[in-house]
Amino acid sequence: REKGTWIVKPVASSRGRGVFLVNHPDQVPLDENIIVCKYLGNPLLIDGFKFDVRLYVCVTSYDPLVIYLYEEGLTRFATVKYEKSNRHIRNQCMHLTNYSVNKKSDDYVKNDDPEVEDYGNKWSLGALLRYLRSHGKDTAALMMKIEDVVIKTIISAELPIATACKMFMPHRGNCFELYGFDILIDDNMKPWVLEVNLSPSLACDTPLDLKIKTNMISDLLGLSGIVCHDPMMRTLQQSRRNQDVSAKMGARAKQRQRPQSASSNSGKNSEKNQNNNNRSM
Repeated sequence: REKGTWIVKPVASSRGRGVFLVNHPDQVPLDENIIVCKYLGNPLLIDGFKFDVRLYVCVTSYDPLVIYLYEEGLTRFATVKYEKSNRHIRNQCMHLTNYSVNKKSDDYVKNDDPEVEDYGNKWSLGALLRYLRSHGKDTAALMMKIEDVVIKTIISAELPIATACKMFMPHRGNCFELYGFDILIDDNMKPWVLEVNLSPSLACDTPLDLKIKTNMISDLLGLSGIVCHDPMMRTLQQSRRNQDVSAKMGARAKQRQRPQSASSNSGKNSEKNQNNNNRSM
C-alpha cells in the first residue's frame, strides 16, 4: 500500500549478493525467502557519495550483559554519486556501500598508505568523525546515538541467546562473540542499523584494513583472556630456554661420569711396586 523505494535482501547472504531495490511492494517476489526493508532515502553524503560505517562489537557475556564497542572502525563509500531519482535504482554502486560490490567498480579508489585515513573509498571511523567535526557536526552526540542503537539491537536478541548460553555453556566466560555492525547515518545525523554480521570479514585487502583489524583483534583477544605475544620475542625466548636446557644437560652429564675406583688405583700401584722389585733383583 505504501509507495516508495524498498530494499530487498536474501536471507543468510553477505557481501551485497542478491540485493536490489524496488519502487513498490508489489514488485517484491513472494516465492523466495527474503528480507524487505524500507529504503532510507536521505543518507548523509560526503562529496555527494553515500557511505556506511562498519563497527566491531564484542559481547563477552549475556548474563549479565557485557558489551564492548571497539573505538575504531571503517567507513565504506559507494563509487557512484547518489541521486534520489529512480532512474538509477538498479545501480548497486550508487545505493550499496558494500566493499565487495564497489571494489569491482572502475571508479573505485584504493588507498595504499595506512597513515592517510581519509583518502579513497575506504576511510577510518576516526577520519570520518574529524571530517564531520570540521563541518560543524556534533560527533560526540552522534557516537552516543550509535552506542544507544548498538545496545538496543543486542538487547532485542538477548533473551534467546542468554537462554541458549545457560543450556550449553558450563561457565559464563567460556566464549565470546564478535559482531560487525553496519551503521548508516542520515542527513539529520541519526544512525540506523543496516544489519549485524555474525562473522564480520577480517580480511585485510588494504593497509588501512591491516592497521585497524589487527589492533582490534589484539584488543579482542586481550579482553577474552588470551595474552598476545610478539612472535619474534617468543622465538628469542625459546632459543634462550633451549640454550639453558642444553647447558643444564651438559652439566648433569659431567656429574654422572664415574670416577676411577680405588681398587684400580691400588692395582696399578702394586704393579709398579712389583716392577721395581724385579729391577732391584
